[in-house]
Amino acid sequence: MLTQSAYNIIEALSTVRDYIRWGASRFTAAGIWFGHGTDNAWDEATQLVLDALHLPWDTGAQALDCHLTQRERLVVYAQLEIRVKTRVPAAYLIGEACFAGWWFNVDRRVLIPRSPIAELIEQSFQPWLNSEPRHILDLCTGSGCIGISCAHV
Repeated sequence: MLTQSAYNIIEALSTVRDYIRWGASRFTAAGIWFGHGTDNAWDEATQLVLDALHLPWDTGAQALDCHLTQRERLVVYAQLEIRVKTRVPAAYLIGEACFAGWWFNVDRRVLIPRSPIAELIEQSFQPWLNSEPRHILDLCTGSGCIGISCAHV
């Protein structure tokens, strides 16, 4: 059951852009901490809104002004409010996180992939390695993201 305040918000917001902006404002006002895949309120809201709408992360700007159905508004609103009320990182809510350009399934059993090592992997550890390593040890990284990303690179 929605409160009158929640109902008023859902009725006032109509586009993807509206919900991203409102979500970012809501996260900032609630003092949400970022750092598990995103580092700011706007990107976190974008990720959650697009996921709730089953749209890919690289959805073009033309989608931002699309109007949502009443059902979509309810789903997006709920997703954003869950993030505020539970403080559960977005990656756990959507079940995936990006690391070194690759998407990994994540849940509360693993640490959310986030590391400056991703940039090193994407650059093939240059300028530190002169040749490709024969072995890479991925120890205690949770999801295996470091070893998998290294293997792809």
